[in-house]
Amino acid sequence: MPNSVRKEIVRVLKKAQRNINSGDSKKLKILSDATIHNASVFQDPDSLSVAVIVYAISKLLERWGFESEYADQARNLLGSAQFSLEQNHLDEYRDKMKKVFAFTASVEKEFKLYIDKVIEKARVKKGSRLYERGISAARAAEMLGVGQWELLSYIGKTRINDDAAVSTDVGQRLNLARQLFE
Repeated sequence: MPNSVRKEIVRVLKKAQRNINSGDSKKLKILSDATIHNASVFQDPDSLSVAVIVYAISKLLERWGFESEYADQARNLLGSAQFSLEQNHLDEYRDKMKKVFAFTASVEKEFKLYIDKVIEKARVKKGSRLYERGISAARAAEMLGVGQWELLSYIGKTRINDDAAVSTDVGQRLNLARQLFE
């Protein structure tokens, strides 16, 4: 993992813990979106996993509250992962991130389907953000471990392609076509 990516992930983990403390799920989602930038530039799986888990935590805290035992555990696990990364113990950091995912998926057995769905949706949503930043849909799906059709279906429901489209008037397009065939 490049040092710049490592430092950025540490920064994100610290901010995520502060946002959990302050009870701000909106800032957690914004932080998750900002983390996608590193993932799109470096195509870095560690940045992707942080983006997905921060988004999933924000959704779950909206449901259970920031005063819950889940919030304390999530913050502590993120802090532990952050410490390992600060010490440059990458394998230990990755193991701790797996524990964060496992903990999130096992919070309450009756909500397991909900949690799985939140994590899956987080992966698809983050895949659309990668696509928005210029990564192909196939590569984004591969990086996040989601189905390409599922990702494309989600992208089709957003305005990503609509916002990127630049309309030109018919006269300009006709002049361009004439120039191409001259």
